[in-house]
Amino acid sequence: MKNVCSLILLLCMQANLATAQVTGRLEFSNKDDYEDEVVLSMEEQGLLIQSFAKDSENGKRFFKTEYYSTDMKRLFVDSVLIDKDLYYYRSIYEQHMNYTVLRARDGGFSIVAFDPSTRRTAITDGEYTRKGSIRTLNIFDGLLVFSSTRKKLDRIGIIDLKTGESRFADMHFEGVKDRKVFIMENTVIGGTIYALVDVDGEVYLVRVDRNGNQLGATCLTKDTDRKLLSASISEAGGKYFVTGTYTHKGDMAEGIYFSELADWQFRFVKFYNFLDLKNFTEYMSDKRKAKVERRKEKAEKKGKEYSLKYLMASHDIMTDGRNYFYLGEAYYPVYVTYMMGNIMQTRFDGYEYTHAVLAKFDPEGKILWDNCFPMDTKTRPMYVKRFVSAGFKGDNVNLVYADGKYFVSKLFANSDGSVLQDRNQERLETDNEAESVRKAKQTNTQHWYGENFLVYGTQIVKNKENGSRRKVFSVTKYTIK
Repeated sequence: MKNVCSLILLLCMQANLATAQVTGRLEFSNKDDYEDEVVLSMEEQGLLIQSFAKDSENGKRFFKTEYYSTDMKRLFVDSVLIDKDLYYYRSIYEQHMNYTVLRARDGGFSIVAFDPSTRRTAITDGEYTRKGSIRTLNIFDGLLVFSSTRKKLDRIGIIDLKTGESRFADMHFEGVKDRKVFIMENTVIGGTIYALVDVDGEVYLVRVDRNGNQLGATCLTKDTDRKLLSASISEAGGKYFVTGTYTHKGDMAEGIYFSELADWQFRFVKFYNFLDLKNFTEYMSDKRKAKVERRKEKAEKKGKEYSLKYLMASHDIMTDGRNYFYLGEAYYPVYVTYMMGNIMQTRFDGYEYTHAVLAKFDPEGKILWDNCFPMDTKTRPMYVKRFVSAGFKGDNVNLVYADGKYFVSKLFANSDGSVLQDRNQERLETDNEAESVRKAKQTNTQHWYGENFLVYGTQIVKNKENGSRRKVFSVTKYTIK
C-alpha cells in the first residue's frame, strides 16, 4: 500500500511539471558568410531569420531574409544590398507583413518589408538627422510612425514607406520648456496617432493625424496626485488601455496602474501598490518578508502608506477575450567600484532581475489575482531587457524565459493564478539526444504561436559520443505540453 501511495504521489508531481519539448531547430555556423542574426516571429505565418553579410564591397553589403514555415522548413531566401553602416534597429509585424528598420549613425535608414503571401521583399530608403532618436515604432496604411527626440525637442515622425518622405508633429506646450516634454508612448488607433506625453510631470494624450497635424491634447492626470513613470497603450478586445508603473515622488515605481481610455480621457484608472499584490514579496526570504510586513503595519497604524520602490519592465497588456493581464519584470542597476591607480572609480555593471509579476484584471480594472516568480538570471544585460515571453495555453497563461543555457516555464491557472505546471532551470537542448549544450550566451525567448516558443542565441554544442564541439547561432522551437 505504501508503494502504491508513493507511485500516485510521483505521478501527481509529474503532472504538475510543464514539459518543454524540442519540436524543431535551426543552426547557423559562425563560419558562415553571414552574422548578427535576427529572429522574427510572424505567428502562424511562420518565421523570419535575417542576417548581415560579413564582407562588404564599395560601401555595400548584403542583408539576407530567410522565411521558414511553422515546422521550420525553409520556404524562401532573398538578399538585398544595403549600405554597410546600417545596423538592425527594430522590427514590426503588422497586418501580415514584417517591416525591419535598419539605421545608420549618420541618420540614414532603410526599411525592409517582407510579404509572406507573395514571398517578396521591398526596401525603402530614407534619411533622418543623426541627432534624432527613433523609438516606439508603428506601421499603418503604408506609413511608419515613431516618436523622436531631436535637439531637446520631442516630435512624432511619419515616414511614407513608398517614397521615404518624412513629416513631423512637434510637441510644444504653452508655458512649458521643450526639454521638459517627453513622448512616453505612441500608437495608432483607427487611423489616428495617439501619443502619451509627459509634460513637466503631467501626462497628456495627444492626437495627431497621418499628415502630422495635431488634432488635440488632453491632460489625463489632472485629478491624481500620482506620477506615471511608464505608460503603454494597448488594444485588447476592441478596447484601449493604458498600463504601467507609478510613484508619488522620485523615479522608482511604487506600484502598477490599469486604466481604460474613452473619449480621449481615462474612463477609469486604478492604482495598486506593489504591496497590495498578495504574492509580490514571495521571491524574498522569510526574514525580509517579515521585515517588510512589520514596516507596512507600522505605517498603516499611522494612517500612512508604506511602499517598496522598484524599476519595472512592463509588457503590453494581454487579454483572453474577457479579462486582462499585466506582466512586469522587476530589476535594479548594479555598480562596481574599483581602484584605477590611486583613484576609486565606479562603473555600471548591468541590470539584475529579481522577479516577475503577473496580475489579472477584470474589464473595470479590479484585480482578480496576482502571482510572482523569482528570476534567478545568470547574466546582467546592459540594457532594459524583457526576459519573459507569454502566451496562452487554452484559457491559462504560459510564461517562459531563458538565461544562458537554462530554460524556465510556468503555467498559471486563469481561474485563480495558481501554478498548474512548473519547470525550473531546465537545461537547453538540441534535437539530437547525443548532443548537449555546453555554453550559451545572449539567449532570448519569444512567443511564436499557440503553445510554441522560440529560444535562440549563440551556443557551443558538444557531441557526447565523439567529443566534438561546434559554435552555432541556434533557433530552437519549444512546445509546452
